[in-house]
Amino acid sequence: MDLDITCPHCGQIDFVQSVPALHADGVSTSYGTSQYTGVGVTTRGFVPVIGTSTVEHIHTTELARSLARGPAEQPSGRLTVIGLLLLIPALLALFPAVGSVMVDDAAASRWTAVVVAICFVGVFAAPGLIVMGAVIRRDLRNAKIRRGRPHAHAVWQAGFYCHRCGVAYWPYSPAPGIPPRQPFAPPQFRWFVWSAGGYNTL
Repeated sequence: MDLDITCPHCGQIDFVQSVPALHADGVSTSYGTSQYTGVGVTTRGFVPVIGTSTVEHIHTTELARSLARGPAEQPSGRLTVIGLLLLIPALLALFPAVGSVMVDDAAASRWTAVVVAICFVGVFAAPGLIVMGAVIRRDLRNAKIRRGRPHAHAVWQAGFYCHRCGVAYWPYSPAPGIPPRQPFAPPQFRWFVWSAGGYNTL
């Protein structure tokens, strides 16, 4: 089978490049050093700290970004640690709250003590629960990205881009609903790719 990869807009092939190759050309990584300063605590008191560290920078061209295969996953590891640390005060407040419910006091009803204990613990738990809710939302979003990645990748890797016309297109339809041999601006091309992966609702 002969695959016609000529641009449907200008009919030329000399400035045509596959989308994966264009994306690979548009993403580069550089390494450098960075200096940092701060204050450290020792047994003798505060001491100045000066040092250097290796820094990695990823550079992406605007064109490569506009033809992205999918949205980037959002890391949730640090946020999970922060959320768990914020739940420690609620865990510590749980013991006196349970103790106050267990005390038999004829002057106060048991249900009042339960409601007060729940509110007391809830005040301490609220920040941690909010952060953990954000972690769950990120994890659900990341799972959706991972599930849709094979479908989006199949559509994305079949695309071509004409540097002369500034349009992306598919020489053939890699999936249902993908129009072959029609020129699209990069945002429109990305819309088709992200639709195939189910990312447009993110």
